[in-house]
This record gives sequence, C-alpha cells and structure tokens, in this order.
Amino acid sequence: MTPDSKQPSPSEPLRFESPLLGAGDQLQHQQKQKSNNTVLWGIFALLLLLTIGVLFVLPRVMQPEAPPVAAPATTPADTEPAPFDEAKRLQARQQAQEVLQPLLELQETLQEQQVLLWDADAFNKASEQAKAGDKAYSSLQYEQALNLYQQAYSALQAISEGRLPKLNEQLSLGAAAITAGDSKSAEAAFTQALVLDANNAEASKGLAYAKVLDQVLALLAEAEQLQAANDFDGARSKYQAVLQLDSGNAVATAALPQLNTTQANANFATAMSRGFAALQAGNINAANAAFKQAEAMRPGSSEVKAALQQVSDQVALGTIATHINTAQAAEASEAWGNALAAWNAALGIDPNLVTAQEGQRRTNSRNNLDKFLLDTLANPYRLNDSAAYAQTQKVLQDATILLSPGPKLQQQLTEVQNLLTRIKIPVTVILQSDGLTAVTLYGVGPLGALTSHNLDLLPGRYVAVGVRPGYRDVRKEFEVSLDGTAVQLTIICSETI
Repeated sequence: MTPDSKQPSPSEPLRFESPLLGAGDQLQHQQKQKSNNTVLWGIFALLLLLTIGVLFVLPRVMQPEAPPVAAPATTPADTEPAPFDEAKRLQARQQAQEVLQPLLELQETLQEQQVLLWDADAFNKASEQAKAGDKAYSSLQYEQALNLYQQAYSALQAISEGRLPKLNEQLSLGAAAITAGDSKSAEAAFTQALVLDANNAEASKGLAYAKVLDQVLALLAEAEQLQAANDFDGARSKYQAVLQLDSGNAVATAALPQLNTTQANANFATAMSRGFAALQAGNINAANAAFKQAEAMRPGSSEVKAALQQVSDQVALGTIATHINTAQAAEASEAWGNALAAWNAALGIDPNLVTAQEGQRRTNSRNNLDKFLLDTLANPYRLNDSAAYAQTQKVLQDATILLSPGPKLQQQLTEVQNLLTRIKIPVTVILQSDGLTAVTLYGVGPLGALTSHNLDLLPGRYVAVGVRPGYRDVRKEFEVSLDGTAVQLTIICSETI
C-alpha cells in the first residue's frame, strides 16, 4: 500500500493494492527488447563497414606508418540491466502478486467474520505488514514485498485458525454459567460466541435460554412449593410453563411424569371401586366397563386381571345356563345337531361341567344316528351294496331295541325299513335294438345283438352300451326306480364313422 492510499473503515474489507504485471508492462518490455535488438544490429553493421574500410579502403588513402587507433565500441550493457537480473526481478514480482491474491481473500473473510471484534490487535498488525509489502512493491523491491506479504498471510492464517478455540471457550463458559444460574454471564458468553460464528446453533440456543433463565428458575421454585403442598394441578401448570420456555428442561421433564403418576393412581383406585360396586349389585356390564377403564390406565395389573375374572365368571355362569336350556329344548324337538352344539358350547366355558358332558355323549349318539338315517333316505340305491344293506339292518335293529324313538326318529325308521323292502323287489326292464347292435349292460353282462329283450333288475342306476362295427358307440344311463314302474330302453348304433 502507498502512503497516500485511503484507509478502509472497520466495516469495509482492507485492500492491499499493488501494480500488476499487465498488458502495458508487457508492451513496454517488448518495445525495449525491440530497441535493444535494433541497436545491436546497427552496431554489427557499423563494425562490418569499418572492417571493409580497414581491409580495402584505408590502405589506399592512409599512410601505412600511421594506422588509426580504433575507439572502443559501446554496448547496450553500459545502459541496460543484465538480462539475468531482470529475469529474477520479474520473477520476484510475479511471486509477490501470487501471494497477494489469497492474502486479500483471507483478509476479506476475516472481516466478514467481524475479526475486529475478537482479535483486532493481531489483525491490525498483519495489515501493517501487508502495507509495508505494498511500499516495498511500489519501490520495486519485489523480494522484500514477497517476504512481507507471506508474513502477513501467515499471521492472518493464525488468526483464522484461532477462531474455533475461542468459539469453543465461549460456548463452555456459557454452559457453565447456565448451570450456575448466572444469566448475565451466560448471555455475555453466548453473545461473544455468536460474534465468532454468527450461524452457530448452540450459541443461538444458549443465548435464547439465557434470556429466559431467571424466569425459568422462578417458575421451578413455585412449582416445587405447590408440589410440596400437594397442589398437583398447580404444580403441573408451572412445570408446563417452564417447558414452554425451555422444552428440554430436565427438572420439569422429570417432575411431570411423577405428577401424572400420582393422579393416575387416584383415577385407577376410583375406577376399581366403581367396578366392584357394580359387580356386587349384579350390574355386569357396568362392572366390566369400569374394570376395562382401569385396565387401560394400568395394563397388565394383577388387580384388574382378578376383577375381570370375577366378571368373566359371572358372565360364564349366565352363559352356561343359556346353553343348557338351549340344548335341552333342542333334544325335546329331536334337533340333535343343535343340541350337540349347545352342549359343546357349555363345555367350552367349563370343560368339567358334568351335566354338559352327559348331554354331549347322549346327543352325539343320537346325532350320528340321525345323520345316518337321513343319508340313507337321500341315497337309497347304496343299499344295493350288500355291506351297506347289512349295516342299515343292524342300525335299525339297535335303534328299535336301545332307544325310545320320538316322532321324528320313528318316521325315519319306518321310511328306511320300507327302503330295505323295496330295494329287493325286481322291476321289469325292456331293451330294444336293431338286431345289428351288440348290447352290454354294466353290472349284468353282455346281451349281444337283439331286437327286444326283457329282464328284471333291482332298483338302482344302470348303464347300457351299444357297439356296431363302422358305427359310433352308444352309451345310455337309466334308473330303475323303487316305485316298481317298468323301464323301456332302445339302444341302436346309427351314426357311421
């Protein structure tokens, strides 16, 4: 910097100005080189002419005994600097300019970080070194300027690197002041931390808390007094007010659950008392609702579990009585499936209930008989099977001997006995064909080619097949009914292949 340069204000970044190696300097350097080349070429031409004159012209016009003494020639070195020195000077100048740029950037960064508020002395000293470098640069002392610029840059780097330790120190001081309840010291420390780092979240949060610290401490004292006096609602409101100012306050955070627990215990005791009173009065629904409310307050409570078991027992007794009544009514109407379901339901509540056990065995047997008879009536042709026929006879015999049938069972037994009789009465079946089709009756055998054939078949379902070479086979299913009606069937292969 030159002595006449304008000093920046604290709010403006310092600028270390120095002449740069610009286009004008380069042009001047090129012109000087061109001038030096022209002089050298002129001297060379003059020496060439003098040599020619000495060799050819001078012997003719001058006496041999008085040769002229040549004057020493002048060279550009008498007026121009040596090229090597000039190169070193220009190199030092370029290096000084290269150091100056990061120096200016670092100086501007520190000023944006308000360095004059936290390390003004060191910053001003570095600035003076930079100014001294400017003076050396202006005096063409480039190597000296380079050294001064480097010293100034190193000093600014040290200032920049020292900012973080200073910031951490202020943050620690602020936290300690908060713990000690010293709001003023905490506010000062966090304010200084924000000077060092305006965007520091910890400092911003700490400063905000420091400003309400006195109010928070006063509210905590009031809350403790109200809690000691068993004014839990009043204490709760104070603690909540503290959390509105300081959402992470440890004292209020710990106190609120304790208050809530105390109140919850009282509510739990009230709900349990209401439930037992309702149970004693026989109001099962009200008792269950009260105990469920208590369970929601204290899940897993053994007290609630025992109370709900009492409710369950009361409900079970009433439900068992309902199932027994339903089962007995179903037995009376011979609805054995419904009776069995009701007895099973009663045993599902109390597996040791003797009455339900006996009812289950009784109705299970009658239900199986009922299902067997209904299946036989729905599928009478299965009696064509000798094993099924014998089983059905045995069931009818057992039912008649061992049971006292009601109207429904008596009707079923009569109908099945009729089936056993009619299933053994043959029915006439008339088969007709064209004398060319070979007829086979499954379950009976081949009948050959025929025009008409009569045979007696027991009631059931049959299949007749007709075969004739060169014609498509014919298959017909037919039924011989239990009512004895004759069956007439025609089997003829008429579709050629």
